[in-house]
Amino acid sequence: MSADRPAVFESVHRKASTLRYHRHGTPFATIVLEGSYTEVGDGRPGVHRAGSIVLHRAAEEHADYFTSAARCLNVELDDAIEHAASQTGAFAAPLRRAVDDVVRAFNAGAPSAAMERAARKLHAALARGAIEPPALPAWLAATIERFGWASDQPIGAAAKLAGVHPTHFSREFHRRVGMTPNAFRQRARVRRASDLLLATSAGLSAVAQECGFNDQSHFTRAFGAALGLSPAAYRRTFSR
Repeated sequence: MSADRPAVFESVHRKASTLRYHRHGTPFATIVLEGSYTEVGDGRPGVHRAGSIVLHRAAEEHADYFTSAARCLNVELDDAIEHAASQTGAFAAPLRRAVDDVVRAFNAGAPSAAMERAARKLHAALARGAIEPPALPAWLAATIERFGWASDQPIGAAAKLAGVHPTHFSREFHRRVGMTPNAFRQRARVRRASDLLLATSAGLSAVAQECGFNDQSHFTRAFGAALGLSPAAYRRTFSR
């Protein structure tokens, strides 16, 4: 972070515009003020909407497609918080307050010194506020690792693999992971489909079958709902 000027800048993006694969020299945080966009970073897809805080490591390669017009604030961060900037889990309340301070200062046209103070508060909150996801029970961690989430096996088979009652499995999964087993499965299938779309020339029906979707139509609907682009458009946008 520069000592003589705030490392904060605004970026405005048109709907349906694309940023091809690129890297930044330092870790940085993007605060999504308006709109939304789909991003592929480190080969993994995600959707970032207004209110999101998106963190990137130094030199992390990523590409973006703006599903709607978007406005973002970008804050360069010191290399010292490289580890914190790699976290994508929950964050402490001071981080949200620091984000709000940066946004208010920027929108108010605050002097350079005030903007720099707000950016440093954000930096400090990131450095101490990233929270590692809680450790999972061994039985659940092993099941998540071993179960074929992109397959067509019923969720009950995951509970059987874990050696617990299906009701207990679903309840504990949701409590520990933050989503239902079915939502986790859908995310796993979309991520697997993303890998196949970008790394192979397999047809859409083959990708659908490989990833456990009922048919190509189901695949197209689910993929579009998750990432904001149809599978074909996603492949065109993010293939190298």
